[in-house]
Amino acid sequence: MKKIIAMSLVFLFLTSIGAQSVKAEGGLSDIFDMIKKWFESSPFGNIFSMPVKRTETVKMSFYPETFGFDVTEIINISSNESTVSGFKGHILANLKDDVLISKSSESSIMVEQKLGEITINELSIPLLELNGMEMVLSSGNWTESAENGSITIKDFLGTVIITKISIELEGNVSATIKG
Repeated sequence: MKKIIAMSLVFLFLTSIGAQSVKAEGGLSDIFDMIKKWFESSPFGNIFSMPVKRTETVKMSFYPETFGFDVTEIINISSNESTVSGFKGHILANLKDDVLISKSSESSIMVEQKLGEITINELSIPLLELNGMEMVLSSGNWTESAENGSITIKDFLGTVIITKISIELEGNVSATIKG
């Protein structure tokens, strides 16, 4: 009986390790996923779980004349006057001319709207580099500001609020690197 239990544990151990490296489609992958989930919820979960990037919550305001970024996941853009749903493409906030331009990557549709307070929730920006810009950054118990600062932010996921004078980010990042 002890041999059967030991063999079962060894089999489950090897299967869980293999499940992390197998990229199969369909049934086999589903079985490995179920075994992996069982191990993660078991008392041995810490032994078999994959390491994750450490994230920190940041709140940042910066004051550009223009700010553009690509949206690769579907998002919603909302303001007091309108809502754009299911958007994927390029967004350009021109604070100098008081306009937000959203160009869809999936069609020829372009939406131009006057800046007020525009909110984008659950936005993912893999890499954000800001150079020579007025900014305020806070995380936890510290706050830092710069009149002409530079920063690189990696893996931002959170909310972006675009106003007539600033861009505000609030969410999680995996790294912030001051320039």
